[in-house]
Amino acid sequence: PAKLALALWGAHVLITKRALLRQWRHLLVPLVPMAVVIFALVMLQPDLGTTITLAVVLLALLWFGGAPSELFGVIAIAAVAGAIAMAGIAGYRSARIESFLHPGADPQGAAYQARQAMFSLADGGWWGVGLGQSSAKWDYLPNAHNDFIFAVIGEELGFLGCLVVLLLFGTLAYVGIRIAARNTDPWIKLVAATVTTWLVGQAAINIGYVVGLLPITGIPLPLISSGGTSIALTMLAFGLLANFARHEPQAVSALRYEFTRSGRPGVLTRLLRLRPPVPYAPASRPRAEAWPLPSGRGSRGRR
Repeated sequence: PAKLALALWGAHVLITKRALLRQWRHLLVPLVPMAVVIFALVMLQPDLGTTITLAVVLLALLWFGGAPSELFGVIAIAAVAGAIAMAGIAGYRSARIESFLHPGADPQGAAYQARQAMFSLADGGWWGVGLGQSSAKWDYLPNAHNDFIFAVIGEELGFLGCLVVLLLFGTLAYVGIRIAARNTDPWIKLVAATVTTWLVGQAAINIGYVVGLLPITGIPLPLISSGGTSIALTMLAFGLLANFARHEPQAVSALRYEFTRSGRPGVLTRLLRLRPPVPYAPASRPRAEAWPLPSGRGSRGRR
């Protein structure tokens, strides 16, 4: 829930202060301090995977919010320093990095999980051994149902099945960014782009460490890995994207035309009891002037 909450609240903060975002103080406060507090609370569990995903959400907010490129250089330096510090604090994290850099150094220890994942992918070949026929999931590959489910897909469905999964996440990236580009509401644009980056980025990190391109971080594969909370949160994010798609100007016009022609909403709209989308209407004045003081008050103060 923290990832979605950060995306929604962070987008609200940036859109509210969008006229002041050229000033670093307004760009970073209160978004970055609050994000750092959330990172610290999650790391106390400890949960490095969720912390990395939260960092992806924060970076997406800043990137699509129009942050200057110099800021990302500072963030990259801070991220490297933080990674070194976290690896030094917990020995198992440094062991993961060591096994990533030297996979043959400890094949029965820190590198065991990564090597078993590679063996599973190799056993699958081009076409796989058949759906449900994986042998790695029977305790040969630790966390095969969760963090390393992509290795099981590769073993059972082969390279073709892995390619289908990659194409599906690529389609998600295209559709999510298109929803953000077509909307006129700035908050919807920022949330849609951020949520899309979060889901696709999480999938890219998971697949990256399964195939040996990244160190193991323990991030689940969206919609596929086992875990009720993760799946529920991902479905909620998909629901937001679907609702944002209904608020595109073309979608609003199409739904209104359907209602005008038939005299009632469509079948899916009635089935889900969806409210008709309202087109975005930008405010005529900045937020700071949205609530003017009544006449007779204001700069004169009390008498």
